[in-house]
Amino acid sequence: MDQWYKIDNTGKIFHAVSNASNSAVFRVSITLHETIDPKILQEALDIVVLRFPTLTVRVRKGLFWDFLEQNDQVLKVKEETDYPCAPIDRKENNAFLIRVLYFGKRIAVEVFHSLTDGGGAAEFVKTLTYQYLKLKGENVSAEETELMLPNAPPKAEETEDSFLKYATVTNVKNPATNDKKAYQLKGTQLNPPGINVIQGFVDAAALNSYAKAQGTSLTGFLTSLLIKSIHMEKRRRKAEADLITIAMPVSLRRHFPSVSVRNFFSVSNIGVTMNDQIPFDDVIRSVTEQLIEKTDKAFLQAGINRFVSFQSHIWLRIVPVFIKYPVMRFAFNQLGERAKTMTLSNLGNIKLPDSMKPYVDSMDVILYPTNKSPINCGTATVNDKLTITFSRSIEDNEIIKRFFKELTRMTGLDVTAVSNGWGE
Repeated sequence: MDQWYKIDNTGKIFHAVSNASNSAVFRVSITLHETIDPKILQEALDIVVLRFPTLTVRVRKGLFWDFLEQNDQVLKVKEETDYPCAPIDRKENNAFLIRVLYFGKRIAVEVFHSLTDGGGAAEFVKTLTYQYLKLKGENVSAEETELMLPNAPPKAEETEDSFLKYATVTNVKNPATNDKKAYQLKGTQLNPPGINVIQGFVDAAALNSYAKAQGTSLTGFLTSLLIKSIHMEKRRRKAEADLITIAMPVSLRRHFPSVSVRNFFSVSNIGVTMNDQIPFDDVIRSVTEQLIEKTDKAFLQAGINRFVSFQSHIWLRIVPVFIKYPVMRFAFNQLGERAKTMTLSNLGNIKLPDSMKPYVDSMDVILYPTNKSPINCGTATVNDKLTITFSRSIEDNEIIKRFFKELTRMTGLDVTAVSNGWGE
């Protein structure tokens, strides 16, 4: 019998809410210093897929929940021709929920979010790039602590649902959150529909030093600057809502040791009620305090318990998917999406084996926009190079321009910006 897996607790949400305007597909990429050879990349992929069994699966329909099973088809690398994070056509992709793309010097892995989070996708693309470089004959080597070695057998703990492992209470009386409605961005959809990407590259160490001098972390400074930039554009448009909230995915692996390649993250909403009288220092102070509070182990534990409790509710388990999914989609749009203005996902400083570093120029993460969150932001650092990536599905890019303008003005750092040009 083929290996099969239950969809993890977070993954079930993405199965329910994904549609034409919410692809639930995100991207993690590595850009090298030399042009990608697609033939060697395919050879590397053929080896690496065996190392990540929970990512190389197909969906099967169930009565109460969909489930995942081993996919014995060939996952083929493809040259990138479309915009990033487009919905995955399972028929064209041999039923896989993951795709591997190349373009110029870039290797991109796009994943349907029900399979894994940014941490899991980063491990996959690191291992794939390592194997690619080895097959090219480059002098690279690695230890198991630096990446998931391509020829090592998969471990059972890599396939676990860590939410279930670390939940301490599964009968939370009120699993709903009390996050308030936030200001939301609106605009004219790109024509043709798609995703425009604008990336800025900046010296990570210098920006981190600047953030520390302001009494915060790199993430705290970027979040504060996003809130300020959104407020400045909101004021220009004379919009009334004041609460600006940045939804921040937080990896749970730091506080709850896990090597699972599946989803294991929480989302912390960092919000500031803005007006023209609030100094930027106060924005930073408020954001920093919330980040400390909402990344604390006790706070995250409560989130795990609340989430597992919701998924364990009797009505959610016994109701068929054709009823359950529309209800979950409605709840997601009315409770989850309404509580945020934008998502900022920071993959952090990606660790590579020393022997790989000379071949790698940068890494990035691209988030999919949604109807109620048409602009999102992802950041990643490698080799002391921070890549800040905005993805948008609307024409207006004033917030993005404002953000990079303010970043340069405040810090004095050089920012190199590029775009895929979609919709421009």
